[in-house]
Amino acid sequence: MEKTNSRTRPFFFICAFLGFLLILLSRICVCSAAESDLYCLKSIKDSLQDPCNSLGSWDFSNVTEGFICQFRGIECWHDYENKVMNIRLSDSGLIGEFPQGIRNCTSLIGLDLSDNNLYGTIPSDISVIVEHVTTLDLSSNKFSGNIPPDIANCEYLNFLMLNNNNLGGEIPSRIGSLSRLNTFSVANNNLTGPVPSFVNIQITAHSFANNSELCGKPLKECEYYEDSWIWKHVDRASFIEAFVCGWVLFFTLVLVLCFFKFPVKVINKIVSLNIWKLRKEDLTSGSEEDLSSHQKILMLEKFVTRMSFTELENATSDFSEDYLVGNGMLGKVYKAILPNDWTLAIKKLNDSENLEDEFVSEITTLGGLRHRNLLPLIGFCVEREKKLLVYKYMFNGNLHEWLHSNEDKAKILDFRLRVKIALGIAKGVAWLHHGYKLHVAHGSISTRCILLDQNFEPKISNFWEAKIWSKNDTALSWSLFPVAEYSCLGSYKKDIYCFGVLLLELVTGKEPHELTSSRNLFDHSPCLLDADKDLLGKGINDLILEFLELSCDCVKFFPNERPTMLKVYDKLKTISQGRNDD
Repeated sequence: MEKTNSRTRPFFFICAFLGFLLILLSRICVCSAAESDLYCLKSIKDSLQDPCNSLGSWDFSNVTEGFICQFRGIECWHDYENKVMNIRLSDSGLIGEFPQGIRNCTSLIGLDLSDNNLYGTIPSDISVIVEHVTTLDLSSNKFSGNIPPDIANCEYLNFLMLNNNNLGGEIPSRIGSLSRLNTFSVANNNLTGPVPSFVNIQITAHSFANNSELCGKPLKECEYYEDSWIWKHVDRASFIEAFVCGWVLFFTLVLVLCFFKFPVKVINKIVSLNIWKLRKEDLTSGSEEDLSSHQKILMLEKFVTRMSFTELENATSDFSEDYLVGNGMLGKVYKAILPNDWTLAIKKLNDSENLEDEFVSEITTLGGLRHRNLLPLIGFCVEREKKLLVYKYMFNGNLHEWLHSNEDKAKILDFRLRVKIALGIAKGVAWLHHGYKLHVAHGSISTRCILLDQNFEPKISNFWEAKIWSKNDTALSWSLFPVAEYSCLGSYKKDIYCFGVLLLELVTGKEPHELTSSRNLFDHSPCLLDADKDLLGKGINDLILEFLELSCDCVKFFPNERPTMLKVYDKLKTISQGRNDD
């Protein structure tokens, strides 16, 4: 018996040790996976000189989930996790070589390092470092050496900018085979040789400007002199001999045909060929409208990524009702989970309606705007007569559902949370009106177009009625579709009115039609009897009254009596601070 125990005891210890080792290794792997993007950003900061302190907000002492999403130039897939979606560090004064640590940001789809002082060569294994990127902008730096052929393996690239550097050598011909590429420039470098032939787009001469040794369509024709490729690889005597023999055979054939006439079959074939050419000209003469549609799609790809219909169809099981999460004015919204675990919201526009203007407006407006309180537009799809818009998924749905779907949900939104939501919306609208290079009026702000992330941070959506102005307050006309002339001041005041109705919904819990039909809140000074009873009696009645007064200021009948969004934002910030002081 003792011998048996003595034999089994070592085996037991070995098994226990192996089990402990497996647990330890699994914990190490999980931690490593969780910290990959964190290490990515640390290595970027450590490898670059930052004389302008552009990366000053990159403080790694914080240990909360998603804290890197607050860093300057960083956009995350979800605000609550450290998974980087885009790195945008344009014009940041950064100095150094290409940061190799970017390879650890495994979910990265966009990289913009333009207008810095980066030097050295572009890494030869660039497709491994930025495997999934759709946007790569390294323009206006000091990169030298050749363009690495491996860049043609970045199969998801839509946008590639390498202009304004010191790059030399030839452009890798395989770049032209990138099927998703729609924007490309290597202007202002020292490149030589023929330009690639692109499969899906026509690149203009502007994209190759100031590279005097480049040739080929759309530039000058390539000329081959005695020191060119053909003379280096072909024996000159053999070439001349073959050339002479060819001409002799040609003239012999012509003489034979002249003496014995053309065969009847040959004549018939030539006649048939000419008829086919005439028919082809007839068929293509009416294709201007199709060409115009194609050009529009190429223009839209400059704002956001064009995505594959098949990929989106597979991610929603052929747009199954099981994936349906909403039904809006323009179409149905589906939740999609991609193979890399990215969660997206796909809006499938109604087929029965002509929604091209709304579709284009959403892309050209929201696709060009980036703000914490705007819903990120990830991409679009136009295929099989379907129009799809792809957004970042918001886990808490829209504000209207929380306020009006059931009382239990509404009770979760206490006054503190409602003020936070109102403050975020006001910040986003104020930025649209006053803080961007172009001024934007949303046009249809409501609780239905306010989406909430997992932290109840509001995101403004539905920009299909938006109007855009330049700084001199004149309406812009996009090359894709005309923007109607419209008073910008009137549009701003409309936004403020709609925002006032939204504030009233937040503080009263009533639907918009109840508020606008009775108008009892607009006809007299607000009182606490108007407020939602679940908000009262908690020591904050004075703040609720201030909130009501601000709401009524926003919905005043005469537009010039309504405050600006900056004043509304400042007032809400004061109310929010008053609540925090309590």
